[in-house]
Amino acid sequence: MINKIKNEISENKKYIYLSYLISILTIIPQFVASPPLSSSKHIIFLSLALIMLFFISKFSRLLFLVFIIYVNLSNIIIGHIFIHWGYDNVDIKPRIDVAMISPNYESYEYLVSYVNYKDILLIIYTIFVLLMLYKFITHFKHSFKIVKFLGFIFSIAIIMATFFYKNPLIHLEPFSIPYKCISSTAYSELFNLRAEYLNTLKPVPSTKKDKSIYDKVIVIQGEAANKHHMSVYGYDKNTTPFLSYLKSKDKLYIFNAIAPTNQTQYSIPLFFTKATVHNYKQAFIHSISLLSDFSHHNYETYWISNQGKSGSTDTTVSSIALEADISHFKNSFDYKAKPDEVILPYLDNIQDNQNKEMFVFHLMGSHSHYKNRYTKAISLFKNPINMVEEYDNTIYYTDNIIKHIVNRFKNKKVLIVYISDHGEVVSDRIRSGRNGHGFLPPYKDEYDIPFVIYSSVKNTRINELYTNNKRGYFNLENLNYMIKYLSGISNDNNISYSSDVFAVQPENIFDYNKLEFYKD
Repeated sequence: MINKIKNEISENKKYIYLSYLISILTIIPQFVASPPLSSSKHIIFLSLALIMLFFISKFSRLLFLVFIIYVNLSNIIIGHIFIHWGYDNVDIKPRIDVAMISPNYESYEYLVSYVNYKDILLIIYTIFVLLMLYKFITHFKHSFKIVKFLGFIFSIAIIMATFFYKNPLIHLEPFSIPYKCISSTAYSELFNLRAEYLNTLKPVPSTKKDKSIYDKVIVIQGEAANKHHMSVYGYDKNTTPFLSYLKSKDKLYIFNAIAPTNQTQYSIPLFFTKATVHNYKQAFIHSISLLSDFSHHNYETYWISNQGKSGSTDTTVSSIALEADISHFKNSFDYKAKPDEVILPYLDNIQDNQNKEMFVFHLMGSHSHYKNRYTKAISLFKNPINMVEEYDNTIYYTDNIIKHIVNRFKNKKVLIVYISDHGEVVSDRIRSGRNGHGFLPPYKDEYDIPFVIYSSVKNTRINELYTNNKRGYFNLENLNYMIKYLSGISNDNNISYSSDVFAVQPENIFDYNKLEFYKD
């Protein structure tokens, strides 16, 4: 029998060598992307997958064809994530979840912004391997009999081994991608569970002991604003002339703060509900938002968004927005998002009345694709020469939007809070640099956000908060408490000085103090 095996191997050397070469070239990108220290189990799994491909080629050319094509296509997806965002935890489900709920304009702008020459090289590499596969299938045949049987037995053994090791093939990269696409319900599940909880709550009568000192409370929810690109925070370019003007007149409080996460779908719930870095899911599901809190204190509530929905109200952000008495989304199904000035007509149409009102203006802010976030008429650099200048234009443009909002309400008893959902990594190296947010491992740039407060009336609690800020930066996981405290509807400021933040998903907790700033 051993002699027969040797003869079969000798007769099919070219077939064996080419099948091995194709298998190795197919798995190499997976090995390169997989972090060697943090996922040794995944390295072992990839090694077993490679051996399995060796055996499959001996008994089924069709199955070998299917596996090679599939893994090579997955190389493009996983390679893209590894190149641009990091692949530290060998799990692309959070990326799939975000992609599945992204509105059309966001998906389109993502492709424009983040597909570059590295992706093209990876695609060329994939095409080369598939051309080799084509030649292998069309020009090479084998005469295996015993080796064919042994290949089948060993392939089944490897597949069964993965099942006994708690992680079936369907749960491991790269074979898990279809399963994770089908099961991508992370945000809709939270939406549904929270909706069920909110439906169980009994109506809360408005309090008669309202101690709020403001008729209007406004949260300007920015997007992807890095405070280190704001002149009001010391940046050397005049990107925030209006905020800097307010600061020079002692009408603006500038705070040192960090975002609790680097993803919008998590940061908004952390800002507006009782969810925290260490208790995200359960606290988000089982708590009302800041909007409902103000509604219980005789405020009419509004959520005005220039961001879009994914096609249905099934995200963590829309879960909060729908608690408002009136919620309005300007971008949903378009393939090009409009600049934030589209909310200005709505702002102009707000009726002057004596009612207490609470507004959340959710901006597109500095979300990439940067050049779509501003107009040439309102820009610091009329002809930007790199991505940094494009990004600075978005900050300048947002400053102008804030100016319109402040001027609209400055004659009222108004509290205005401007924050950003997360920061942004900004590089002027278009080809080799990194830009954006949601990296893993993350950078400090993704958490350094603005936190500024404007009040048209004297408020000693703002001064108290400002003094407390000198102890260290605020972690805005408890922003909702601070806003209620400043407005007077609560006496609990519940300030968080925690350095714990998470990246991409709640399981990935990091110490902000140990993170580094991005360097080109």
